[in-house]
Amino acid sequence: MNYVLKRKDEIITVIDFADDGSVYKFHQKFINPELAPLHDAGNFDWLKQWWKRRSVPISQGNIRQMLEKKGLLGPEDYLLKNLGLSLTDYYWISPLDSGMTWNEVNLFDNDFHGDILLGEAGGDSDEIPHYTPNGSLQGTLEKSWTILNGERGLLKGNRDHLSSESINEVIASKMHQMQNFDNFTEYKLIKINGRSYDYGCYSKLFTSQELELISAYDVVCSEKRSNDVSYFEHFIKVCGKHGLDEGILRNYLDYMILSDFVLSGRDRHLSNVSVLRDAESLQFVMPAPIYDSGKCLFVQDSVPSTDKGLLSIKTESFAGDELKLLNLVSDRNLLDVTKLPSRSLVEGLYGLDSQIDERRIRLVGEGYERKIELFRAFQLGQDLHKIKMAVPDHRKVGLNADEFVIKQEVKTGRTEESVRSRKGR
Repeated sequence: MNYVLKRKDEIITVIDFADDGSVYKFHQKFINPELAPLHDAGNFDWLKQWWKRRSVPISQGNIRQMLEKKGLLGPEDYLLKNLGLSLTDYYWISPLDSGMTWNEVNLFDNDFHGDILLGEAGGDSDEIPHYTPNGSLQGTLEKSWTILNGERGLLKGNRDHLSSESINEVIASKMHQMQNFDNFTEYKLIKINGRSYDYGCYSKLFTSQELELISAYDVVCSEKRSNDVSYFEHFIKVCGKHGLDEGILRNYLDYMILSDFVLSGRDRHLSNVSVLRDAESLQFVMPAPIYDSGKCLFVQDSVPSTDKGLLSIKTESFAGDELKLLNLVSDRNLLDVTKLPSRSLVEGLYGLDSQIDERRIRLVGEGYERKIELFRAFQLGQDLHKIKMAVPDHRKVGLNADEFVIKQEVKTGRTEESVRSRKGR
């Protein structure tokens, strides 16, 4: 099966596919190498791996059952049948000598099938093209691209019968709004028929025919990294080479790390951090709106009962835990601790879920409140490593959060009067 890999209507190379939809071989001599997806230039099989990564994970939602129902051999076969099309970039494949054009097949403009989350496998109607962007949709959470009232967006579900992850996306959205931070993806709760959970969530598409998404994973893999340079700094350096201002990117990353810390977000892996690239110039324009914050607030986990536990949360990101991530932050004041969602707001949103018990809601609210206290201490210059190992929990010494912070500042040599005066108390 011979296909042409294209970026919109510009040819990149010719690919031979195996029966299962995987890349069998491709022409090493590119016609337009500068248009190829970002990749590890030293990897001979990079295109095979890129195609495999591009295909929807078999563990996502009910993908496995859908593939079996449609008689497809796997995710790569599903991707092949849908021409590799995506709603985040402009790469696709067309049968050799078919004459197909981007205008005819692109899913930014043409309608599409495939509301998998709503139970529609897609591809059976002759009324519109049978292609779907879900063949390239990443992540393991149940989700689906859809068109609602003419608007393209993403529907997301949850990992179990609770609506926690969808609610967490809304809480993160509220936090960014309160911070007057505008580079984020807004999520809204939505009812999804036929599901065991009460709510999923919906977000509007933020890519377009002019701006495409490039993940941090692809960025860091596109150039060789020196052993003495962290992935964090390497990412910033490579983005700079593609035109993205370093100061803007650092502030964005600082804010993202700080907000994730307050929400105990632990899933900011390098495919959940991205930049937007201009379709014509190929220059990086700006960091992508913050997205995929649902795996936070102790979802599918117990709420730590101590500050030591709250400061020991492992992460998938530029570092392996929250404290190491905080060490990467240059400006710890980019998040305003006085403009955070209240505990009552968090508990109120959780209360919308009829299946979350009151004890769990209270524990999540308490954990969130304690995390704000720890963040406040961090902004005041205290070493969270020392708090984790040595400083007593304020609840054990009979102090409220503000009194505890004041006492800790006094220990550093400040007078209590000066601290209270500066804090307006």
